[in-house]
Amino acid sequence: MQPAIPSFPVLVLTALALASASGCDSSSKSSSVEQSIAKAVTVEDPEAQAREAIEAKARAERQQRAAAQKQAEAARDAEIDAAAVLPEVAPKTLEEACDGAVTAYDDFMKRADEKTVLLWHEGRRKKMAERRATCITQANPTVAACQSRALLAPLPSLAGLERSEAANLVFARCADKFGKT
Repeated sequence: MQPAIPSFPVLVLTALALASASGCDSSSKSSSVEQSIAKAVTVEDPEAQAREAIEAKARAERQQRAAAQKQAEAARDAEIDAAAVLPEVAPKTLEEACDGAVTAYDDFMKRADEKTVLLWHEGRRKKMAERRATCITQANPTVAACQSRALLAPLPSLAGLERSEAANLVFARCADKFGKT
């Protein structure tokens, strides 16, 4: 039968005990033993190092994606903000402003890809009626005028979003910008 091999911590403690029991007054010998023990303790597993490297790379990639997304959102916000301005000729009534906003919304949705346009036409009348009701409820012709002008502007940064979500971003920006007046 083979004798049991002591574990690493037992070996370290044994080495420390032997170093102190030997009565060596020489501090250089004890410091060299301590250094070798410290070195043995700090030796890392190669698999752990590889795992840490992979995790660091993944973390860096996530940070790069987050920064790119943040930059794209900032560009989109700037583009929407630049488009969310009042027209030169303001509508005279709320109904006229809402008609313009609903017409611009319809045109905006029709400029989407074919599949989205087909889906738009399926429920178009209902969606336009809902948009008009929302506009009338807001009771702010300035916001409606902003919405109609912004929806007619070219907004290439919104191309990656679902079309109704993109329109809602424009509606919200105009409401934030001119809704308090």
